[in-house]
Amino acid sequence: MPYKDSFKHIKTLIIDNYDSYTFNLLQLIQCEVVVIRNDQFTWNDFSTKILPHFDSVIISPGPGRPEREKDFGICTPFLQAQLDPEQAQHHRPIFGICLGHQGIGYLLGGKVAYAPRIMHGRMSEVHCVNQSNSSMAYGSIFNHCSLPFWAVRYHSLVVDPSTLPSCLQLTAYCEENDADMEALKTSTFLSDDNNDSNEPTGNHRNHYLQHSSPLSDSLSAHNNPEVKPITVMGFQHTSLPLWGVQFHPESVSTEHGQTMMDNFISETNQWMQKTGRSLNTTPLDAVIQAYSVSSIPRSPHHPTAHVTSPPSATPASSFRLHVKRCFPSWVDSEYMVEDLLSGNIVEGLDIRSVSWLDSSRESSPYSQMSILSVDPAMLLRYSTLHRQINIQGRHKHRTISLQQNQGTTFFDYISGWMKQLGGHVPVTFVADRKQGDDDRDVAPPQLAFLGGLVGYFGYEMKRESMDGYQTPLEQQCHCTRHSEEDATAHCCGCMEEPDAAFHFVDRFWVFDHSQQQIYVCGLLNETTTNDDDDDELGFNTHGALTAWMGSAEKMILHTAENIRRRQRADEFISLTPNSSTCTTPIPKSMVLDQGAPVGSDLFTANVQHDAYLESIQHCVQQIKEGESYEICLTTRFRLTLPNDDIDGIHALWKLYTQHLRKNNPAPFSALLEFPGDDGARLPAFSLLSSSPERFLKVQGGVAEMKPIKGTMARALQCQCPPHECDFGPRCEQLKSKEEQARKQRLWEDVKERAENLMIVDLIRNDLSQVCDPSSVQVPKLMHVETYEKVHHLVSTVCGTLQPNVTSVDALKKCFPPGSMTGAPKLRSVQLLDQLEHQKRRGVYSGCLGYLSLGGSADFNVVIRTAVATTKSTDEVELSVGGGGAITFLSDPEQEWKETLLKTKSVAPSVKEYLEQHY
Repeated sequence: MPYKDSFKHIKTLIIDNYDSYTFNLLQLIQCEVVVIRNDQFTWNDFSTKILPHFDSVIISPGPGRPEREKDFGICTPFLQAQLDPEQAQHHRPIFGICLGHQGIGYLLGGKVAYAPRIMHGRMSEVHCVNQSNSSMAYGSIFNHCSLPFWAVRYHSLVVDPSTLPSCLQLTAYCEENDADMEALKTSTFLSDDNNDSNEPTGNHRNHYLQHSSPLSDSLSAHNNPEVKPITVMGFQHTSLPLWGVQFHPESVSTEHGQTMMDNFISETNQWMQKTGRSLNTTPLDAVIQAYSVSSIPRSPHHPTAHVTSPPSATPASSFRLHVKRCFPSWVDSEYMVEDLLSGNIVEGLDIRSVSWLDSSRESSPYSQMSILSVDPAMLLRYSTLHRQINIQGRHKHRTISLQQNQGTTFFDYISGWMKQLGGHVPVTFVADRKQGDDDRDVAPPQLAFLGGLVGYFGYEMKRESMDGYQTPLEQQCHCTRHSEEDATAHCCGCMEEPDAAFHFVDRFWVFDHSQQQIYVCGLLNETTTNDDDDDELGFNTHGALTAWMGSAEKMILHTAENIRRRQRADEFISLTPNSSTCTTPIPKSMVLDQGAPVGSDLFTANVQHDAYLESIQHCVQQIKEGESYEICLTTRFRLTLPNDDIDGIHALWKLYTQHLRKNNPAPFSALLEFPGDDGARLPAFSLLSSSPERFLKVQGGVAEMKPIKGTMARALQCQCPPHECDFGPRCEQLKSKEEQARKQRLWEDVKERAENLMIVDLIRNDLSQVCDPSSVQVPKLMHVETYEKVHHLVSTVCGTLQPNVTSVDALKKCFPPGSMTGAPKLRSVQLLDQLEHQKRRGVYSGCLGYLSLGGSADFNVVIRTAVATTKSTDEVELSVGGGGAITFLSDPEQEWKETLLKTKSVAPSVKEYLEQHY
């Protein structure tokens, strides 16, 4: 259907029912659109101040039921007004989706009931009812759609077809079969080895399956007695411009979503002509546009206008990054960290606190650069409950309080600070001409990190990132000693594991794994005019920078020499008879029960077996009631280290360098330390992460997210029949054949695919709020990626940020990671507060990475991570988070076992460390 140019002037309002997929609709709408929440206005304000500006309305999906005011909000009186001839001024064409569809059916006399089969992230073939002989006042929303078509379903409730009122005519239905499973059997898995032309469509915004059967004709009537039981997928009003669909047309795997939306806009135009409503070609008033929750505010009242002055940042600071390539042979960053943290260093280096973004999985395409720093300019820690930023500079400590009445969040503070420091950082490459290299050999690397913040946003930062979220009373801190006079007192758990913490890095090493090159990098602060470096960022003088770079380069040579010495010693030992060794056993209380899943005895869970199973059952019930599609339930496992071995506690970094990164290499690993401050009573804590999953990368104005959902073990062992292995080509051929078969089984697993698709659609929704919606694409949907021991289903979602959006703004809008919450995100998070007994997740489920002065960012999802915190008793506690996605079909006992096994990524390394150091 051709889209008329005049249609772009039609004003469309979306009423968002707090669903995780609402903003994907923006990718389908080619006219002016504004999104408001269903509780943003009273009915009086909505009907008099908002609705008159719009020609059509879309009622979004959402959690809950249309019968409940808290779930449906302003949608109820709005739909009721459509049935009242006396309120003609409020009549508009309406397109209801999922909850919106159910609301239309309910308010016009139908019954909302449990679906015959609960479907979340699954696809069904939708058939349409032939309306050629109907007397409908308006056209079908399915005009020009091939039949049947694939549609993605996220719902537990439906409108009972036997209760449809006569004014609503069935237009679409599906049968409860496994058509998607059949279609997958005739499809071949996609991987990075496949050519993009093998995809079902060349459009990177849409991904469909091939149909399992030839296209069929539509039913002539939904009450044909020979027709199998059906589920209502669509209806429309016989005389009013009201349409509803139960599926999600905005999903990346629903066919004809664009066509359906174009049909709705076309029918809106028909309604306007019938009713004499003129087409207003003037853009919407800026005040009305500002009400939209789909964009970053541009007004002077944006919270960043109220941000407290940043620490030691001169307005419009000017930095220049100096980069020098080091010429000795390649040195693994692991060995340099070992030397630095053990005190085996050269003169001229200060060791305050390590931040090491460590791409330790060498075979990963994402393991390209590692960043190491040991002398940050300052350390920042933040508590959401006290709204205080504790700052440890190189020479002093201070505290900044964010004002609640100004609405400033920590995200806003960081965003404003990074803007003030400057978005452009020129790079000067320092060439060492003594090496005799030509200009090509000393070309500067393409660095994404130019200095800036390295750290994390913990899960509790959801309190400041999610619209509509309110912190439960049970999570409030009732400590009375966090006053402005004594703001840094360590009197509660708020500072033991801060909700967010960062290093400001102004001098560092970069390890380029792809080129096997090491660079030393330092920021020169070109705005500094005095020699007082008290809390200054960057080097004040070129001489100080040059001196540090010289020491940093010597440290590489020093480590390279130490490696050669160790190699010679190892060679000597290998020629000498082994001597007996004596090891100190770990305390019996810490011995791991080898007959139990890893973590069951080594760690103690926040929530024990029976309580966790009860929470799972509550999750399943909430999903059945339509409150959520999927709920990612978690708990934390804790272990208190013996405090009779001070060296063991202070050597926790060895848990990472000698055990975790070797046992569980990952492309987004990290070691991050925050030392204690006795004067400020701030405790020490560390993060030891081996995360395989990227949360968000921003570079060159493009945002990219890569969710992982779906795992299958690789076929690494011999696949030959017993006693028939040739230990050669035939064995390798059988292993390769089994590998391909396992990839295909993973590709065909509808449960794994549903979880992946659910997160992909959620991520598209998040990015659509900070990117140009038309730019949001899915270049890879559920590609099979192969790792050392497993195959994963990995998707890629990307989009171009709006010009006024910073990387911090993008991260805030996408936080917390949807793969750790479920969907719809807000309702799932609210449910999780109760289901997880109001326990803090802390760093776990948040994100860790960097925010560069140049505007780029790269963060992981904090999973497979050990967190070491110093308690008020001076004991050190290790904690590891674990959990899983709960769906309607989850088996509680199996989910508990899988949760225990999630500690397997960290617990074996902890066990090895304890055996070695205690």
